Amino acid sequence: MAVRLTRAQKQQQTRERLLEAAETLFATRGIHQTSLDDIAAEAGLSKGAVYANFDSKAGLLLALLQRHNETCAVSAGGQQLTDSLTWQRRLGESFEANVATAESRQRTMAIAEFWLYGMRNAEAREVLSEALNAGRQANAAEVATKGHLGMSAGQLAALIMALDIGIGLQHLIDPERVPADLFTAGLEMLLRGAAEAAPR
Repeated sequence: MAVRLTRAQKQQQTRERLLEAAETLFATRGIHQTSLDDIAAEAGLSKGAVYANFDSKAGLLLALLQRHNETCAVSAGGQQLTDSLTWQRRLGESFEANVATAESRQRTMAIAEFWLYGMRNAEAREVLSEALNAGRQANAAEVATKGHLGMSAGQLAALIMALDIGIGLQHLIDPERVPADLFTAGLEMLLRGAAEAAPR
């Protein structure tokens, strides 16, 4: 016997289909080359379904970025880690395991598109800025529990994000010369340097 979905569940299902379609098209075609009609068609839905869930393309972009941040938060959760080395190892292992997957490649391509779009569009730039800030704040909250450091938790979180994005982009283009474990090595050096710079 089929389970009947509630109206809220159906709407959430529709929203997820649209987000998946948008991420795929943004990654493969680019944001400027993808219309809301294209997204609706890719999802097998009407354009009205897009506007029933998102007020604009920028709003859809925000939802994609928020979903990415939520996914990262969920994957980082579930463990109460207080030991700095354990946290560092978990970040490195997660990066190395996920950076070259098909899903990660698509998401990275989509984020690169978001970045370029945001550089050219003030509304989208604000959306991207808020999403990046949410990611930094999540890292900063974790960093703040790791003891005294030679810089603010926010600054260190920004450097960790820069390492993540920079190594990830280079690895996807040139995996042999920029192996995934370079992120782990760089993270170790960064955190050790921050700890050594802390006032005694």
